[in-house]
Amino acid sequence: MFEKSIVFSIRKISVLGVMIAVIILIIGAQSLQLTSTVSSSLKDKVIVIDPGHGGADPGAQNSEFKEKDINLDISLRLGKVLDSMGCIVILTREVDKDFFLPGFVLGRMAKRVELNNRIQIATENNADLFVSIHANSFPQRNSYGMETYYHQNSPSGKVLAEIIQAQLTQLQPDNKRKAKAGDYYIINQSEMPSVIVEVGFMSNPRERKLLLSDNYRDSIAHAIGTGIEHYFNAFPLGVRESSTTLAPPDGPPLTRGDTYKLYFSNDNLENLVSEDRLINRSSWSTLNLAQKANLILIQLIRGPQSDKLVPTLAPTTKILSLTVQNGLATINFSKEIRDEFPGGALEEDITIRSIVWSVMQISGIDGVCILINGERGESIGGHIFLDHTFTTQPEVQTMSRSSNN
Repeated sequence: MFEKSIVFSIRKISVLGVMIAVIILIIGAQSLQLTSTVSSSLKDKVIVIDPGHGGADPGAQNSEFKEKDINLDISLRLGKVLDSMGCIVILTREVDKDFFLPGFVLGRMAKRVELNNRIQIATENNADLFVSIHANSFPQRNSYGMETYYHQNSPSGKVLAEIIQAQLTQLQPDNKRKAKAGDYYIINQSEMPSVIVEVGFMSNPRERKLLLSDNYRDSIAHAIGTGIEHYFNAFPLGVRESSTTLAPPDGPPLTRGDTYKLYFSNDNLENLVSEDRLINRSSWSTLNLAQKANLILIQLIRGPQSDKLVPTLAPTTKILSLTVQNGLATINFSKEIRDEFPGGALEEDITIRSIVWSVMQISGIDGVCILINGERGESIGGHIFLDHTFTTQPEVQTMSRSSNN
């Protein structure tokens, strides 16, 4: 009888063990199926993450940290998030380095070569997406909010940027910034859907404190990763470049009546704002196109009259020459436009747009070419190269403010 009890107990344990094993298998299968459903669209997708700046190029900086270090740290965290989702993750750098190739490339071509080397990594690895991580800075300390940029002629980049931005703004309910088109070299030259993610303003005390937090950096990485996941869940094969129509280019209103407009940044670097100036019609009518453009740019350099607007050009900037031929205004600025530029990709974009919009309101000017000290292909801040003709660009918001001389 004692033996039968032992056998019976063993049988009970065996049956219980089998039941537990079956339950574990069922749960495991369900978990595997769920994981497969979530990550199947991401499996083996090649994502290249580009931590902006690095090495000799610190990017924006303050007394507490440098942009290059923030970019790298968040990129490494994002890499881990995407790796856990089944992606093939490649970082353009995993340490504090740059791509300047000291001794081989010098002068104004160095930055272009540096960016081309980053792009080449994505191209050679047939990347499905390219994500460049940066941080913003602005003299006005109240500028706030993460922002995502895409190439203005890339519907796939636009969709990706909008999805990522939607995730980022969940971390910042008071952030009203939208995904925007940007004329940045690194996304212009990329062959795959590409975005620049600006993870916040180092110059804003509240946002700077958040960026120093490991938990907040993790949250940013997870938000970007979730955005990428949602993008591929919605578009497993990506977005066809012909499937989405971008907003048609806007343009500044032409000068009418007794005023012309100067375009400055608002105080939180969200968009351009126009400020009206009176025209002396008797003298204005005697000016040719180049003289009108020169007059407007002199006023733009002097800065806004409203204390709610922010200058876009250093006050020491000079116009060395200005010509207009066949509708193209070629403006040659002195080196101060570059040497005294405070830094930041967003501010560089705003600066160029303010010049283009202010000049192109003149009827008869259809494009703008910007030189620095007579050199074409220079860059004001290292993010946008002045090697092409600028025209009006989509999604620049403006609002009118009257201010007479």
